Amino acid sequence: MSGLESRGSGYVEEISCVTVTGIVSRTRTGELSVRATSEIKLLSPCLHPIPLTLSREQTRSHNRTVDLLVHSAARDILRARAFVLTYLRTFFSARDFLEVQTPILSDVAGGANARPFVTHATVLGAGADSSSLLELRIAPELWLKRLIISGFDRVFEIGQVFRNEGIDATHNPEFTTCEFYQAFASLDDLISLTEELLSGLVKSAVEKVPAIKTNIHAKGFKFDAPFLRVDFISTLEECIGMTFPNFVLNSSEDSEDAKQFLERLFAMEGIPIPNPGTVARMLDKLCDYYIGPILNSTKTPVFLMNFPEVLSPLAKSAKADGKDYRTARRFELYVAGKELVNAYEEENSPFAQRRKFELQLRDREVDAEAHATDEGYLASMEWGLPPTGGWGIGIDRLVMLLTGAERISDVLTFGGMKGVVGQE
Repeated sequence: MSGLESRGSGYVEEISCVTVTGIVSRTRTGELSVRATSEIKLLSPCLHPIPLTLSREQTRSHNRTVDLLVHSAARDILRARAFVLTYLRTFFSARDFLEVQTPILSDVAGGANARPFVTHATVLGAGADSSSLLELRIAPELWLKRLIISGFDRVFEIGQVFRNEGIDATHNPEFTTCEFYQAFASLDDLISLTEELLSGLVKSAVEKVPAIKTNIHAKGFKFDAPFLRVDFISTLEECIGMTFPNFVLNSSEDSEDAKQFLERLFAMEGIPIPNPGTVARMLDKLCDYYIGPILNSTKTPVFLMNFPEVLSPLAKSAKADGKDYRTARRFELYVAGKELVNAYEEENSPFAQRRKFELQLRDREVDAEAHATDEGYLASMEWGLPPTGGWGIGIDRLVMLLTGAERISDVLTFGGMKGVVGQE
């Protein structure tokens, strides 16, 4: 039990943990009390006065232990996070998915466009100064697809990934994802499963988690299926008022022509060219500039469909209906302008995958976040990757959306990187 005494100074002095044996009763005024029949013993001391609140954000982030102790709302967010993780595991397990763990350290961190963290491991028996270069994973994707090749038709993993990028309200170098891969799942299957998962999660959370119920109702979010759909290329062309030539959208053609075309377009529209100014980066920038406001304007989930092939090196490509260019069999799911899900039919031809890796390697000369070529994965593909659908969701952003947390550090157990470094 704990003994609490209010102080006028804005602190609560707490005997953090005591033990006593006695008879539970109520006083004449109705206060619950214990009539002690033994000596009160101190089990653990509290050496500091506990504040009633921590007001400054910097103080809260560097005193996460006290922050959670003082603020029940902070603890409620972590309970909501635990509910989300439990729901995801139950959902996939009920559909015969096998939960697995894949390597965090490897020689090549593939599976996404990101700059990896690099470290070294001592090589046993090779001398004290000998070490092997390793990278922390930026995604579990390529490992999970190896398991599909190995005969596990449905696999999923919930775990940490690491990306050596900037820190802001929605980005932290260490974060949690859930990815699944299913043999013979089409893009339509992935869409249906996404709608079923998220609509079911929100319905269950609203019934069982007060912190999520309050936020969902306050924000007016609607997760009823079917979700809205927006086509990447046609919407972008409509916003700009022009049709893209095929050599811009077909990544297999001369990208220098595509680059020059897009540079002229950026100059004409008065949009700063991203750095580095690759075709992929410029198309992505145009999406953010023109389609971003559309995705941000709705309270319902929106599927962004049919990405240009150059933006999706791990996705299967197909010729667009009635067009002479190819698009990726891919979608991203957005809610209130925030990307939650990335999914696609996986490229399962080792020849096409090598060609796409080589195109990324060309961009890697100026873009450190472009995909690296994973020769080990290509070798695994030679054993036959069946047609496969893959899907990933950012757990931290999902919890932020559901609880209304404004910063990613609010949904991480010990806050973001700025708080973890120098945590008191």
